[in-house]
Amino acid sequence: MKKILIIILFILLNTNSFADKKFEKDLKKVSKDNGFIDNTGKIYPIDNISDKKNTILIVYTHGSGNDQNIDKCKKKWNKVPPIIFYLHDKKIKDLKVKIYHLCSGVRGWTENHWRKMDDIYKNVSKSNFSKIIKDDPDRIKFDSAKQFRKQKVIINKIDELINLGFENIILAGHSAGGWASITLKSKYPSKISGAIAINPAFSGTLKNRKEWKFWELLREYGIGQINLTSLKNTLIYVHDKDDHENITTLSFLNLDTVVYKDISKTDCKAKLIFGKYHGIPLTKCFAEKQSNANDMINFLEQIY
Repeated sequence: MKKILIIILFILLNTNSFADKKFEKDLKKVSKDNGFIDNTGKIYPIDNISDKKNTILIVYTHGSGNDQNIDKCKKKWNKVPPIIFYLHDKKIKDLKVKIYHLCSGVRGWTENHWRKMDDIYKNVSKSNFSKIIKDDPDRIKFDSAKQFRKQKVIINKIDELINLGFENIILAGHSAGGWASITLKSKYPSKISGAIAINPAFSGTLKNRKEWKFWELLREYGIGQINLTSLKNTLIYVHDKDDHENITTLSFLNLDTVVYKDISKTDCKAKLIFGKYHGIPLTKCFAEKQSNANDMINFLEQIY
């Protein structure tokens, strides 16, 4: 029995070590696309920013695909959208805006783990979600899911930027990046001054969550990670035809302390390359609407 326990412990330690090495390897692959960008999306060196103390740094994080793949920042839908990079060098009172593109697409669950978890929980009713989340965390292994690995990458980068001298940090993102921005803003209000969430989403489409019960359970856990009582200085865009999240599913974020923007009536066309309605705010059309540009400026001015 003692020998068996030693073997099991050895396997677990080596599995964790392998997972950590894989995470670091993935991080190296995507980090080469990180950087400060101008209003054309071109990367420039940090040395070009002479006054970090009087800079508003918007850190933008893209959405994510399935857990098994690395999300590549050079894909069109993962680049910083015009509505964000048009803010480059804008003056907000005595501060100047700079943009940082953060590529955070490390992998999460293996397909085998995903299918195993879905098989375990496929017949669970939603009324039992809270009990499962509370009593069964080791079995579910949420922390190894891509969404939580992404959040780890983001907060590590925030700490690094703070150490470099940046004091005014806004976290922004689309889809999973938007959800991560909301979550981390609520958890680290002293580090993150504000959050801009563009069509935030966490766990696949509405259809995915209906077909795969485990994804709905994961989303419930994700909601539980948001400290709603401390969620302030947050701008959220939602569209009622978004197939990931809509006005109804995100109603828990419609708070007095949040700027909650319903963009369902926009006349900008949904483009397939950006995920149809899910990606309308990523389009040039959305950025060129003066009302949307004003919303961004007004939001920053309210914070600073």
